[in-house]
Amino acid sequence: MHPSWVLLILFCFLIVVALFGNLLVCVAIFWDRHLRRQPENLFLVSLAVSDLLVSFLVMVFAAASDLLGYWPFGNAYCQFWVAFDITTCTASILNLAAISLDRYCHISRPMVYVRYCNRRRISYGIIIVWLLSALIGAAPLGFGFDKQFSHNNETSQPTCEMNLPLAYAVASSLLSFFLPAAIMVFLYTKLYLYAQRHVRSIQTQLKQATSFLIMQLASEKIREATAATLRNGSTTAPTPASPRLDKELIDDTQRGTSMWSKFTRVLHVRRKGSSEEQQQQQRNTISDQKARITLGVIMGTFLVCWTPFFLVNIWRSWDHVNKELSQAVTWLGYANSALNPVIYSIFNRDFRRAFKKIIVKLFSCFDTGKKNYGCVRNGVTDGMVDRKRSYTRSSDTPENNNLNRGEPVATRLVLLNNNESSVIVEE
Repeated sequence: MHPSWVLLILFCFLIVVALFGNLLVCVAIFWDRHLRRQPENLFLVSLAVSDLLVSFLVMVFAAASDLLGYWPFGNAYCQFWVAFDITTCTASILNLAAISLDRYCHISRPMVYVRYCNRRRISYGIIIVWLLSALIGAAPLGFGFDKQFSHNNETSQPTCEMNLPLAYAVASSLLSFFLPAAIMVFLYTKLYLYAQRHVRSIQTQLKQATSFLIMQLASEKIREATAATLRNGSTTAPTPASPRLDKELIDDTQRGTSMWSKFTRVLHVRRKGSSEEQQQQQRNTISDQKARITLGVIMGTFLVCWTPFFLVNIWRSWDHVNKELSQAVTWLGYANSALNPVIYSIFNRDFRRAFKKIIVKLFSCFDTGKKNYGCVRNGVTDGMVDRKRSYTRSSDTPENNNLNRGEPVATRLVLLNNNESSVIVEE
């Protein structure tokens, strides 16, 4: 296959995944009332919008330019395209940093988070993210950095590239990537360490409670055995030849109230407790592995996609960079916009449920030949009715039954979102 066809397939795949993946995130949050009621999902909407803009305002024109080998859209749009590129990519990265800060505050300080982090304050944070991104992206237009549009000396065809001054390249890279990346690494590392401390604290409390229970049970059994002995006769030791001793031994054997049987029961409880502790430690190990995998996916994907681009972005400000290398690192950064909806949404149980309902409803519409508008309208209505029924029957769920019986409820620390999926620590 010709290399240009490979690039065409790759570019189209990334654009389609980024476009429909992020669009599906926005539709799911708008359509599903459970997702819509969670204020923290506003950050995911902002992230999806920024990645949507990257897909159809930036990636489409970059693909056309790279496949054709020149820029066919003119000088004016070249300037705006560079500004759109910087603004939308910066907004995507800053939204990722804002999500990490939101997760850290929600898990490490839940009472403060519930009290202060409402929709209004989260909206203010999103506005700050977009204003800062717009300021960084508009700087090339405002300060007249007109080096982007030029002509290739070999083909005399127009090109549009980010040939930015060194000072601006360093400052924009610092604000757009290196500082947010440092914040994300710091917060997710602290979050992981906090989760480990939380697990150790719970394990210590469980061991103390188990030891106290065993001591109480042993004391109770000893008191029962002593009371039985006092009821059966005097506390003075009888002579070996006394027939009373034989009678007491026979009675104790028949009733199973000997001291050995009492301690055997205690040891049985202890062995049972040890087995439960081993199972709990096994579950903690699995949760710890999930936490490491989740952190690795989040930070690994982000750093692998964007670090090469920003290093090359600074490098080409004072020296020539190979065109193929520049295109490769640029599209590696664009790929992050296609991966974000997968990492931050599809790994989430609530989003998977909403995606499944939307996709099933769309396929059912095509199968039955209904009109799209009526089908979508009926799908939204049916979904709301189903959710209303589920909320009215929420008191019958196993979780509420556990609460009503006073049973312990699972303690979960969530990394990707603040609901039940993507558990970092589970007790």
